[in-house]
Amino acid sequence: MRAADAAAISSGTSAIVLMDRAGRAVAHAVLGVAGGVYGRRAAVVCGKGNNGGDGFVVARVLRGRGMAVTCWAVGSAAESEGAAAHHLRLMERGGVPLRPFTENSLNGADVIVDAVFGTGFRGRAEGDAAIAINAINGAPAPVVAVDIPSAVNGETGAVDGPAVQAEVTVALAAEKTGTATGPGALHASKLKAVDIGIPVEGARALMTERSDVARVLPRRSPDAHKRSGGAVALLAGSDAMTGAALLTVKGALKMGAGYATCGSTSAVKHALSSSVPEVLSTIVSDDDVLVEASIERFSGVLERAGALAIGPGIGDGKSQRALVVKALDSVELPLVIDADGLNVLASDTGPLTARRWPAVLTPHPAELARLLHTSAAAIQADRLRSARMAAGRFGCVILLKGARTVVARPDGRAVVNPTGGPELATAGTGDVLCGAIATLAAAGLEAFEAAWAACYIHGLAGAITASALGAAGVLASDVAGALPAAARHLRDEGAPFNL
Repeated sequence: MRAADAAAISSGTSAIVLMDRAGRAVAHAVLGVAGGVYGRRAAVVCGKGNNGGDGFVVARVLRGRGMAVTCWAVGSAAESEGAAAHHLRLMERGGVPLRPFTENSLNGADVIVDAVFGTGFRGRAEGDAAIAINAINGAPAPVVAVDIPSAVNGETGAVDGPAVQAEVTVALAAEKTGTATGPGALHASKLKAVDIGIPVEGARALMTERSDVARVLPRRSPDAHKRSGGAVALLAGSDAMTGAALLTVKGALKMGAGYATCGSTSAVKHALSSSVPEVLSTIVSDDDVLVEASIERFSGVLERAGALAIGPGIGDGKSQRALVVKALDSVELPLVIDADGLNVLASDTGPLTARRWPAVLTPHPAELARLLHTSAAAIQADRLRSARMAAGRFGCVILLKGARTVVARPDGRAVVNPTGGPELATAGTGDVLCGAIATLAAAGLEAFEAAWAACYIHGLAGAITASALGAAGVLASDVAGALPAAARHLRDEGAPFNL
């Protein structure tokens, strides 16, 4: 973002003007949160630097609108330089003095503005800054953060120690990586991006928007037939894990597959026949698990399919590794590999890099950690970097699950998914997502598109289900059942959520 600031300044827009625009945009948001100015008191907490300078503008503008305002300095805010020093002088001339912050500074405030640290913050807040942040978090008044909640790492979203918990975050120019992913997303809460004249080309990552998904989502023509909706092949389940196959199949069908065929064991076939009669099922292993030879027995199905989902519930033995390696080497279709299909590759990821056709890997943090031979904590410390690293290393699309799922492609492009919540933290939702991605890939979407579009719809389906049932107690099958409502809502914006 510093480079974008510099570009705006070099094009003729001064830092003083940019800071004024930023502060006015934040002040407008503060007025909305406060519900007006009459009888309202605002406390603006400023640090040293541009973020504090934005805060000086906020204080001056609010005071000019008639609100009672106090401005509190954290650390050496009074020694601000450049544009921030200019706006400090204007604020004080406007009748708002800068005072040293104390633990009692926020008493009686109706709204608090957090302008302590900006996007350049790294490390841990300590000393006066930690005292101020803890006081902000302990105050009953709502908090509006300038650009990013203070003490959130602007690059990774990591939080090490106290960090401001905002009710509203006003992102200047565009949302920052630090609030798009990681713990920073939770600290930002409701986010509003405002245009202040800074160019945002070359963003490190993009946020998937509903218009993006609506644009690529397949629509059935009046003369559609069952294979035009996408023919999906699935190798999933085992005698011990029939449910994984059921949920993957449901994800594929509810996402709109016109034709789905699951190859598995005898027990899985019987479970599918009684629970999901719409799916075709075939026995491709005489054992209780799928094996390498299952690919050959499934070859007739694969010849007529548009994509293959493989991995959920297959087990993690040597035979299953041979199965997945065979699929990577010989199946000339987009592959979606999930769960056990990923775990069996952890000991040797060579077959991934050798693959010549598209593949989407859908790990949760622990599964990606095994593939990269690191820890889940290291993955979570910088989710965007981890997904990008894996995509580049393996030459596959990586969908890193979790709060604010990240989807990355080998060339470094990445998107962050904003939909979904804790209702998806239940067994089997990943299987549903695997099937949904395979359907969109079979319908003709490029692998990267299929991954981020299915992820958005899957998250929206979770939200629809939670709105009806509450987050606790939502089942993966409930989420699968809501996929059509989510897709309809995107195709026909504003369509009601009828489950």
